[in-house]
Amino acid sequence: MLSVLLLMTGNLPAAESTSPPPAKIEHPVKESDLTKVVLTAEAVNRLGIVTTTVEKRGLMRTRLFGGEITLPALNASANSNSQSVYTILPSLAPAELVRLAQSQIDADGQVEQAKVQVQAAQIALNRTEQMRRDKVGTERSVDDARIQLGLAEANLKTAYERRDLLGPALLDVNNRSTFWVRVPVYVDDVSGLNTTAQARVGGLKDSPENVSRPAVPVAAPPSANPAAATVDLFYAVKNSDTSLRPGQRVGVSIPLRSDDENLVVPWSAIVHDVSGGSWIYQVLETNRYMRRRVQVLRVVDDQAAITGDIMAGIEVVTSGVAELYGTEFGVGK
Repeated sequence: MLSVLLLMTGNLPAAESTSPPPAKIEHPVKESDLTKVVLTAEAVNRLGIVTTTVEKRGLMRTRLFGGEITLPALNASANSNSQSVYTILPSLAPAELVRLAQSQIDADGQVEQAKVQVQAAQIALNRTEQMRRDKVGTERSVDDARIQLGLAEANLKTAYERRDLLGPALLDVNNRSTFWVRVPVYVDDVSGLNTTAQARVGGLKDSPENVSRPAVPVAAPPSANPAAATVDLFYAVKNSDTSLRPGQRVGVSIPLRSDDENLVVPWSAIVHDVSGGSWIYQVLETNRYMRRRVQVLRVVDDQAAITGDIMAGIEVVTSGVAELYGTEFGVGK
């Protein structure tokens, strides 16, 4: 009996679903069917349209590391070749910085004192030599004066070396036009970096809008942190705008050794919409343009590596892009 009921139920017509679909898209438009902008020759000149071709080539890849602004390890003094250990010391407390500044002042005083002693010894030597020429002095007195001059010069050299070990004067830090950047790098990552190439120093945010400045690698006393398994790389960076401070944290973009080929366009060819999407304007023919979506892989200086439904050799707009975008949406010139 149960089987008969099941068979009868299975033969009944299924109830039709009357619920509407969750979403409905009317008049869908593919990105390949976007509007095309056609300009007159006069409009092209007024908007300042300039074009170039998309290239496929290697564009330096970089990796962002955190760095710290430090004082140069080599003192600017030309009287000694000794190296300063200041920049490889741990961060100093304010009280320790005060003591360091006092030590620098004392060392400067010792240098000046040694200079005076050299001058006095030189005067004494000149006097004894003149007395010997006048037959009123002895050869022994001249030898003694020369010995005193040699001792004074040795003391001056030692005073210079002691002063250099204390590093640049802390009171003159804000007036320095060049700083060093210390970049701790994990030991296994060093082999993949091009440590002899120029790096870029900027903010800690890795974005195309991050303003950066060039930094050149410098030879510095070897230093590492065994607890963190890192080694330190050092770069010299100009501080002409005095915006850098010792101890400041910065972002350092270091080039990688491998350079893959990508589609490359000038950064000025990229325009962003209100949602953050990236676009370029392809030149279809004379005075006829079409907007195409791209993805920015990375930006190096004024060049951008991109990917998308484009190919090498096509012509794109590099100047007047924003004006062309405004023209397409009715807010152009």
